[in-house]
Amino acid sequence: MNSKSIIFLLVILLAYINCNAGAYWHKIHKSAARTTLADPAEENYDMKHLRFNLHVSDTSVYIWGDVSTTAQVVAASMPAYVFELDTLMVIDSAQINGVTLPVTNVGFIRTISLPTAISSGSMFTAQIFYHGVPPPGGGFFNGLTQSVSAEGTPMLYTVSDPWVALDWWPAKQSATDKIDSVDMFITVPAGQVDGSNGILVNVDSTSTPGFRTYHWQTHYAIDYYLISIAVSQYSTYKSYLHFTGSTDSMLIQNFFIDTATFNPLYKANFDSLSQIIDYYSSLFGRYPFWQEKYGVCYTSLPGGMEHQTMTTIGVPNTYIIAHELMHQWFGDHVTYATWGEMWLSEGFACWAEQLFLNHFWGTAAATAHRQAYLGSALSDLCGEVYVTDTTSSNTLFYQPTVYYKGQGVVTMLRDLAPTDSQFFLVLRTYQYKYGSGNAGIADMNAIVDSIYGFSLDSFFHQWIYGQGYPEYSITWDQAGSNVIVKLVQTPSCPTGTKLFYTPVELELKAAVADTIVMPYNTLDTQVFVFNWADTMTSLLLNPDALTVCARKTVIKRDTTLRYKVGTGTILRHNYQLYPNPTKNFWQISNLPDDTGLTLTDISGKVLWRGRGEKGVTIIPGAGLPAGNYLLKISGSESEESIKLVHW
Repeated sequence: MNSKSIIFLLVILLAYINCNAGAYWHKIHKSAARTTLADPAEENYDMKHLRFNLHVSDTSVYIWGDVSTTAQVVAASMPAYVFELDTLMVIDSAQINGVTLPVTNVGFIRTISLPTAISSGSMFTAQIFYHGVPPPGGGFFNGLTQSVSAEGTPMLYTVSDPWVALDWWPAKQSATDKIDSVDMFITVPAGQVDGSNGILVNVDSTSTPGFRTYHWQTHYAIDYYLISIAVSQYSTYKSYLHFTGSTDSMLIQNFFIDTATFNPLYKANFDSLSQIIDYYSSLFGRYPFWQEKYGVCYTSLPGGMEHQTMTTIGVPNTYIIAHELMHQWFGDHVTYATWGEMWLSEGFACWAEQLFLNHFWGTAAATAHRQAYLGSALSDLCGEVYVTDTTSSNTLFYQPTVYYKGQGVVTMLRDLAPTDSQFFLVLRTYQYKYGSGNAGIADMNAIVDSIYGFSLDSFFHQWIYGQGYPEYSITWDQAGSNVIVKLVQTPSCPTGTKLFYTPVELELKAAVADTIVMPYNTLDTQVFVFNWADTMTSLLLNPDALTVCARKTVIKRDTTLRYKVGTGTILRHNYQLYPNPTKNFWQISNLPDDTGLTLTDISGKVLWRGRGEKGVTIIPGAGLPAGNYLLKISGSESEESIKLVHW
């Protein structure tokens, strides 16, 4: 049985110097970007409250009723109220502050001209009465969908993401204008049940004979596309989660169809929600909407949609359940600042799937899942995580890059952290700082830099805005207890990013033991030396799929490597470096004569230079921020760098 020891080495032991390293900065393309709103006049007001009063049934997509929007004018003045509603929806009447006014339209953009402009800072309420059948459609992004389950149960549900809220209610479709609170009154025929956002305040079964009105209410800030309803002959299942280490509890409320035939395994999967919520809360901060609820409405949706506090879902796999739950933190509580930054939602949710699998099912399950996603990410040779064409849901939700390459970037970002606790501190800080609002890639980058203690600007620009991924040609050799590995990086996309900075996982294999090493690759041609006494038989690239990369050629042994790198001059086991980590300084001893020392941060900025002295040489560290640093040790025939950690 082989044993495996993990050695994380952020080392650069011999490099062919590339003077252009770090010079590749991707320019964000704006040519195919969707504007925030359909009409700039929608920016004149800030939504505060929505009140829905709608009548629907699980057998049709016909909808009628009214929606009231209470908002505050944020422009100097507002001469007209502008909103969005599909042209197939018939507006019966409209009121501003109780006064009935006419509505004009140019396509789905509706305008109510005001007799007197409303001044800045003033509150107003717009109430729109309407009815109709939304445009027909299919697939995932469909506004209102009516379908029938395999067992014959009809259902109606909504998906407003990304821009189809206007198919079923008069909306302002701005991802950055979150609504402070929502009251949802949904009237359905008796025997049907509605599931929606927030808490269920009341079910009125007497006001309208033969009908029931469900009143849902949320007081957490919510984006327009996360508002939802789901109507069917549901049975409700309630339970309460008690957070570990706290006396606080929260409601879990699930809505299932076909109770008599619903696969018991499916229900068991959803019953695991309390465990996953508690686990995620320990990592990212408490579930952000815990004072209301979390739950799922089971429908025929071919996937899941992370409606705030009430996910609409049609796939009962536990990793999909975990994915949609993760969105409550990344996507709902903190929403991306622009559509192009969808990675901050979908990439993190995909990454959380493996987190869930590793914790509840074991390392092998998580690794297999990650490897499958890596295969999909590698299918697009020139794919980029940042979405440059935000005019289509097909590009916004393009899985090989936004989802699968995105989760790979999160994995690498975790590997670059000085400690795992600092990585999760980044995620909690992101939630704390931007919760109930929006944040962008630059915001995440700044938090990472602050907590890690070094700049990752180049990493973010290459991996988020850059096209493609690295492909590796690898040769290796072993001389005594020294393993020499040569990496040659070439880009998968000839017109994309020329060089990626990335940790690279290598598995050194021997007959009696395997060892994992993870150097940080910063040059197109780079040689690393590792101290390992077991007789090596082969080498594997990226066995745990921790890096978005591919093997370009067969990995071979090259017995000439030992002569090319001068391994006899500076051997790591000959000198001693301590303490590492440190809070003040490092010291190194037993260096050969005439040895050069250079201390840099992770980006290569020189912080100190010195010469190795007989006996002990002090390397200053007092006053440096916490994080990782590199010490370059230069001899007459070779050079190497070793990772230094400052607390």
